Amino acid sequence: MSELTLKWNGQSWEVSGVPESMQLRRDSIFTVEAPASVFEPAGSEADIRLLFQKGTVLYLPLNPTKDELRLRQLCHTSKPRLKRSSDKDLLPIMLDEDLRIDIATRRLLDTTCHFAGDNSQAFKSLNDAAQTALKMWTDRETAAIGVFKEVRFVHDFELLIIDKKRDEMLDGKPLPAPGPDIVIGDLFEDQPPA
Repeated sequence: MSELTLKWNGQSWEVSGVPESMQLRRDSIFTVEAPASVFEPAGSEADIRLLFQKGTVLYLPLNPTKDELRLRQLCHTSKPRLKRSSDKDLLPIMLDEDLRIDIATRRLLDTTCHFAGDNSQAFKSLNDAAQTALKMWTDRETAAIGVFKEVRFVHDFELLIIDKKRDEMLDGKPLPAPGPDIVIGDLFEDQPPA
């Protein structure tokens, strides 16, 4: 009889302790006693993690085809400090609450937000804000959007898709290492560096 170690990674079981020259038979069934300490209530706060704090500004790159002046006014209210300027307008979206993610589903929880520089309209979620922006400033046939791939955050003076932050948090994949020193003249910003 062999002693196996089972580890639940949140989605599947990892099994160790099987001798190298052996493998488990397909459809093997056996009973394992588990101490009560390994269980927690389903849907608990332990399943929710903070992705970005309240007050964080995220950016949606847009190529406007409508009301370009209004979009550029909003973009000017919160320009990110970047190594390279973007070839698109960067609509700043301010989080009014912490943006959290459900570990089990890997989905964002709703959080109120607004376009930075415009407190007149609040959105129930980041997805709602991004869809509204697409309808207001572009001619895309559909306002469907994948916020993990299209909304950005600033890391080391670079814009990264928020999917990178999710991968870091849930899968342990590190964010890109800091790049070479920044030449201040190359910064795209609304205020001088500190």
